[in-house]
Amino acid sequence: MGGSRRKYKRSRAKVRVGLPRRNPNVFKPAFNLPPKLKTLLDPLSKWDDKGSVIENYKSFGVVSNPNFLGVRARTAHIVESDDLQMPPADEPVSEFEPVDSGSDLEEDDLKSALGKKRRDGKHTSLQPLTATQRVHVKRLVEKYGDDYQGMFMDIKLNNLQHSVATLEKLCKRYHKFKDQNPMLVEEHAITTSLNQQRFIAVLAATASLDKVRTSMRFWSSSRKSPTKIRR
Repeated sequence: MGGSRRKYKRSRAKVRVGLPRRNPNVFKPAFNLPPKLKTLLDPLSKWDDKGSVIENYKSFGVVSNPNFLGVRARTAHIVESDDLQMPPADEPVSEFEPVDSGSDLEEDDLKSALGKKRRDGKHTSLQPLTATQRVHVKRLVEKYGDDYQGMFMDIKLNNLQHSVATLEKLCKRYHKFKDQNPMLVEEHAITTSLNQQRFIAVLAATASLDKVRTSMRFWSSSRKSPTKIRR
């Protein structure tokens, strides 16, 4: 009588380890050409080991880089041209010549937003300051006037550590829109709100300290006088 089927299954390995067996003498191409493309190829043409890649491609009737064809690639027949087979030679670029990245419009838009000079030579108009910026710049102008170096050295008022050039631009924008900016009305309100926020933060810190001190006193008093257990 034959052996048990269950015992035979248990004896076999669950996972088969190893690569599948292949015959090394049988050559299989990495890909198969479509039959339509096979009919277009010349069966007599062979790869020339002594020739270059571009010359071999040309003998087969194809180009080395299809991106060079452009609109001509839409034609039904094969286009053969020496200009298309090889890319144009790169012209020598000067080491000190600025490189054109091809994004001049985006660069100009970014410079316009930052208030810098554009590549076309145009200057963007100065933008008004925000209400918060006006509060900080006003304090610097009232204390130092046109002394931008003094503003730069003042760490308390110039808490954002703006450079001398940035402070000069901010002051120009402040003086230009000093009487035209509609945000002037809100300046006092913002200053008041900032002071209120600081006052509330101080009160919250004081209240938390008082709570900690009270809890510490209660804990120390409870340890000194333990409760008596009645029998």
